[in-house]
Amino acid sequence: MPKRVDHEERRRHIVRALWRLAERGGLGAVSFREVAAEAGVSVRSVQYYFGTKVELLRAANQQALQLVGSRLTRRLLALMDGEPSPRTVVATIAHEFLPTGDESRRAMLLYYVFYTAQMTDPALRGAGEVPRGFIDLVADQIRRAQQAGTVPAHVVPELEAGLLLAVVPGAASGVLAGYATLEDATALVDYAVDRIFGPA
Repeated sequence: MPKRVDHEERRRHIVRALWRLAERGGLGAVSFREVAAEAGVSVRSVQYYFGTKVELLRAANQQALQLVGSRLTRRLLALMDGEPSPRTVVATIAHEFLPTGDESRRAMLLYYVFYTAQMTDPALRGAGEVPRGFIDLVADQIRRAQQAGTVPAHVVPELEAGLLLAVVPGAASGVLAGYATLEDATALVDYAVDRIFGPA
């Protein structure tokens, strides 16, 4: 009886091979031939599942965003077991973007590999779920704090959330690029959160 192929798992296997290449050398190291060799499959298999390089890169970008999103979701679910303050929710999620271990480092490195590629390749644009979700979540928590009287009414939630979104990836990229320590990045994120909610 012929072995059944799990096509979704095969697609994920090929994408993970692309991720490994991108982690080592950026997207410039990615070609169907290189991905096939890394995945241990034929070039024809890569073409069968993804058709074009753009389709392959889009799929890899989407799965990289899902990796970041799933980490954030896990942290949120863990928080919601209790009754966290808005400040705790925002600080926890902001710190989740920092490369504190192997999994978070990989997630953020892949996020940046594709983020920078989108700046010059319009075909890869359109995957803004994580940034938009971050802004919505932070803005909602600021409004909660305003209702509780712990953040002044004049603070504009969406603008503060946008500023925090600008700070957090910048802090993470400094660690990934080696010009900032994790301690530096953590202090910067803490300072940005304190600006909104006051010191812990």
